[in-house]
Amino acid sequence: MIAAGGRLCQLLGLPRSTGQIYGLLYLSTRPLSLDDLVEQLGISKASASTGTRLLCAWGAIQQVWLAGERRPHFEVVAEVGRLVRGCYTEFIKPRLTSSQRRLESMTSSLDEELAHGLLTPEEHRLCANRLTNLARLQKKLLRIAPVAEKFI
Repeated sequence: MIAAGGRLCQLLGLPRSTGQIYGLLYLSTRPLSLDDLVEQLGISKASASTGTRLLCAWGAIQQVWLAGERRPHFEVVAEVGRLVRGCYTEFIKPRLTSSQRRLESMTSSLDEELAHGLLTPEEHRLCANRLTNLARLQKKLLRIAPVAEKFI
């Protein structure tokens, strides 16, 4: 579970340690402190802190206080759907939205580079075709996003 969580986060462009933290907490029978996470996963305290803040923001884990302990501990929120919704809302959806602006900016820059002689017409055509393909994919993703939101 720890390795799978780490790989999934890497695929999404997130720190591997974030997925490892979730995997460890998901199977843990007790809340764990940052020090516990550092020791059991072999990660830095900074990585543990960053990962727990991100997972808390997504609603995937929660901070808990144990009697007689000064340090906060963390436990998983058992509903995996909260992780999926949080990841979508906080990570994927904003990137989908900003990708449209970036593609438009890239297309505009491409035209300017052609006008200034920085690209040959063939280079411009190749790049423009590739950007058009990316824009099509991005539009499809934006069309299915509202449907995906209903399922998560």
